[in-house]
Amino acid sequence: MSNGQSPENTYIMDPEHTAELVRLVAQDHSMNEAMGSLFPKEVDLANIERVLDVACGPGRWALEVAFQYQDMEVVGIDISELMIKYAESQAHVQKRPNVTFSVMDARKPLRFPDNDFDLVNARCMAAFLPGNEWPGVIREFARVTRPGGTIVLTEVDLFHSGATNSSAMEELNALCREATSRTGLQINITPLLNQLLREVGCLHIQQRWHFLNFSSGSSAHEAVVSNLSYAYKLIQPLLLKMVQTTQDQLDTLYTQTLTEMQAADFQGFTRILSAWGTASS
Repeated sequence: MSNGQSPENTYIMDPEHTAELVRLVAQDHSMNEAMGSLFPKEVDLANIERVLDVACGPGRWALEVAFQYQDMEVVGIDISELMIKYAESQAHVQKRPNVTFSVMDARKPLRFPDNDFDLVNARCMAAFLPGNEWPGVIREFARVTRPGGTIVLTEVDLFHSGATNSSAMEELNALCREATSRTGLQINITPLLNQLLREVGCLHIQQRWHFLNFSSGSSAHEAVVSNLSYAYKLIQPLLLKMVQTTQDQLDTLYTQTLTEMQAADFQGFTRILSAWGTASS
């Protein structure tokens, strides 16, 4: 089911909206901080020469990999022309010749040959990938990953803030979960990641939880507030369509959530799961 933009687009927020670009930049910042490293520490990078970043958004992860590992060739793909243009401009400004970006829909067969990459990375696909499409998409990741290569999936369960002391945020998240689940998206994806990797034949599957503290005074607070201030606005058309609410109610919840997040005593924590496995022959 679509978000009202087009039958093919299942993204819960408009991927061509400038505000979504700004939100994703903030999201990347907070996720990178929570994870602490670009790759799981257990992954041997010695034989990784070619990397694919799926649904790369504004390209910050791919650009950082290209900067830190200049012997690697990095490819980022995203459905959004806006995101890809921005990522390409950043690659030009930062002088990163070892990274390229292309417009490509991760829900369709990827335009790459078999065994083309040493590592495939994908983060936050739950925001656009319907629950019934996950197995096929991960199967396509396995096709383009060479035997012995690595597939890394990193996800947050949609609109599960983890734990906060903001009553307005909890109420708003409940509406968002109800709405997104009605679109067919898999709102509780983290329990399924290991199984998805196993079903495509991955071996040596591992996982790690990352904890993000976005309480007032934390280093991630500003980035998460920026992320959510855009997210809760951009998702309002979907909420009005999918759940029983009104614009006045959403405006009140939105204002109260931002006010509570800016309070000196605000506490907020969330969990991010990375799961990875070795592609088999």
